[in-house]
Amino acid sequence: MYGALAFGIYAGLTQRASGANDFYSRWMGARALLLREQNPYTDAVTREIQMGMYGRLARPDEDQVAFAYPLYAAYLAAPLVALPYAAAQALWMALLVCGVAGGAWALAVVNRMALSPWVLAFILVGALFFYPSVRGIFLGQYALVSFGCVAFAMLALGREQDVAAGILLAIASVKPQPIIFLLPAILLWAWRNGRRRVVTSALVMLAILVLSALVWVPTWFADFLNALRAYAQYARVGPPLETFFKLFLPDSAASIAFWVAAAFLFVAMLGLVWFNRKRGWFEFQPVLGFVALGTTLIAGRIGTPDQVLLLILWMTWLAQWGAQNKRVRVALGAMFLLLAPWWSFLQTLQGNREAIVVTTILPLTSLGVYLVMRVNALRARSAA
Repeated sequence: MYGALAFGIYAGLTQRASGANDFYSRWMGARALLLREQNPYTDAVTREIQMGMYGRLARPDEDQVAFAYPLYAAYLAAPLVALPYAAAQALWMALLVCGVAGGAWALAVVNRMALSPWVLAFILVGALFFYPSVRGIFLGQYALVSFGCVAFAMLALGREQDVAAGILLAIASVKPQPIIFLLPAILLWAWRNGRRRVVTSALVMLAILVLSALVWVPTWFADFLNALRAYAQYARVGPPLETFFKLFLPDSAASIAFWVAAAFLFVAMLGLVWFNRKRGWFEFQPVLGFVALGTTLIAGRIGTPDQVLLLILWMTWLAQWGAQNKRVRVALGAMFLLLAPWWSFLQTLQGNREAIVVTTILPLTSLGVYLVMRVNALRARSAA
């Protein structure tokens, strides 16, 4: 199936038009590292990427398309570096399609959804047409790899396959932003519940990735941090919550408002994880969903493909509503997920560019739904 999917993408798309720009930078960096033993963070490699993508050097006001990921992100592209880019792109996009669909299935199983053939088909198709998924697939985004690894790690934890879970969580760090809060939250839960092999295997695998990268390029970590600092200058996509405040406030006031709100959300995430009294993995899903929500609101450089993480939260809600036979709520929730981001994208499209406001729609609306549900739950308890 994977081979047929990749061939279909190749025949219908990639052999005619190159794309997946986010993957191209990583693929070119991996080629430089693995075929020529060249540091992918160097200016020479960056210029090579720019020439391949733009046909010229990038202007100062453009995305410099540098290799701004951990060096071990090149390992994922390693099997594809000897192929022509059209073939490599098709195989990578097919992998992302499988990762999103498989991740959605894994989350459905983790949340104990009743998976009839029709329900499963709707989940898989819906996940693939989810705006962050579609955008991530066409950009070749590593965020979808991180999502798939986290989702399958969650499934492995539910089946007590702790070593596999830890390894998957470490691999998810190929793009750090999506797992910056999720990884510590899961490891803390595992440690406090006696699942020490999850923590050990994650740390060992992460050490293998980091140290093996040092063998290739001893300075890679410092180079990576420098690349991140440079990226912040030419790719001014901040956290969605900060973007939201900047729509209404001067930059200085927006920054203050963001840091206050971010501190509150961080404390809320930490508190929910630390004081979680329900030790079962299934019962931990609502907490993990809130951590995913907090990540999409306040983590740095979160774009719309990273917001595929919100499926962690929404699959928990949809499973909960389905178990309570609240079919109208399930239908409205699914419609919102599938239609709202596409509507906001089409309404605000600027030429062929996504408007920055689109990055705020899903996480802020999800936060609103979360707060309404919490208030209703508190009212129900007080009335009982």
